[in-house]
Amino acid sequence: KKQHILVCLSASPSNEKIVQTAANMAEVLSARFTALYVNNDFSLTGIDKKRLDMNIQFAEKLGADVVTVHGEDIAMQIAEYARLSDVTKIVIGQSNAKRSRIWSGYTLTEKLIAYAPDIDIHIIPDAGFYKKSRKSSLFVNTQLPTMQDVLTACGVLALCTAIGFLFLHLGFNDTNIVTVYIFGVLVVSAMTKGYICSIASSLLSVFLFGFFLTEPHLSFKTYAVGYPVTFAVMLSSSVLTGTLASQLKKHAKLSAQSAFRMQILFDTDRLLQKAKNSEEILSITCMQLSKLLDRCIVAYKADNDILLEGRIFPKTESSASERLLNGSERSVAEWVYKNGHCAGATTSNFSNAGCLYLSIRIEKRIYGVIGIPMNKNSVDSFENSVLLSVLNECALAMDNAHNAA
Repeated sequence: KKQHILVCLSASPSNEKIVQTAANMAEVLSARFTALYVNNDFSLTGIDKKRLDMNIQFAEKLGADVVTVHGEDIAMQIAEYARLSDVTKIVIGQSNAKRSRIWSGYTLTEKLIAYAPDIDIHIIPDAGFYKKSRKSSLFVNTQLPTMQDVLTACGVLALCTAIGFLFLHLGFNDTNIVTVYIFGVLVVSAMTKGYICSIASSLLSVFLFGFFLTEPHLSFKTYAVGYPVTFAVMLSSSVLTGTLASQLKKHAKLSAQSAFRMQILFDTDRLLQKAKNSEEILSITCMQLSKLLDRCIVAYKADNDILLEGRIFPKTESSASERLLNGSERSVAEWVYKNGHCAGATTSNFSNAGCLYLSIRIEKRIYGVIGIPMNKNSVDSFENSVLLSVLNECALAMDNAHNAA
């Protein structure tokens, strides 16, 4: 059975050492080498995100197939991927094997052993214990609410209060009114972005209920002994349901993004099978990448060991063409063509360039260079994984076309 080594990627400063160790193991054992990143957190800081991108690029440079998956339980995602991909060895850092506190739960290593008892787990000493610079998991999406979100929340709670008055007039008990407010918080969570409006609505619903709908009215004083318990249960239920609704929205968005990106990959494979020549292959690849990344793509096709004139897909205004196809940008593309390594924006080579340049290559044969403008949002880890897969499909199609010519 062929060995398959899986290394876990993270934003840790010591992750580069772990990736290097795993790459050395893969080379010695002539094993397949995969680097896996489990995306379970939107709140990486700018420094951590940059470090993660560098670790991903380093793994790619060492020949790893970079894969990104999404999930809350990191150990479960790693174990499930390892099982489906016939991984024989998992390499992680020692910091993942330590408990940060006495009362902490099971470590990542302990969970991995439980989930994948038949796979060898290699723990590599790293430079101390790394704590991610992350915000509280409750506020994963910390974007401030818009005025529309605030008005929506206020409108929903006002409607809940009006329904509460109606229920009170009809002689319904407090339980029915509390249920209306909890439902209102769910509606707010579904109609607004992030957690802030959801949590604020949970707190405000308790105050509205206590002020308007309990005896004495228009006062926070209560005659009934059980009202404090009612308030506490109502607040807890509202916060819990609101948070769960927001998390459900987040996972639904993730699923939609994953489905879209996978569809791009499948469509690319289908379209490339119908392509008749290298020009058509390059055009299809660039248009699919443009759709994936929501930006124009620069392409240089190689012919007789030289790069031809660059083109932009889809066609754009002349000012953008002049900026993306100038001499300095072309020199970076030529460096990538000669050296076979990525360069340009977000890399250590020619970092001042406007584009990130990647080669279209299969083994040592390079058929062209792709440039991705980085003036918009940077390419995230999952997009990068799909991007590399599309480029591999393009290189394979061009190689087949070259051999058939």
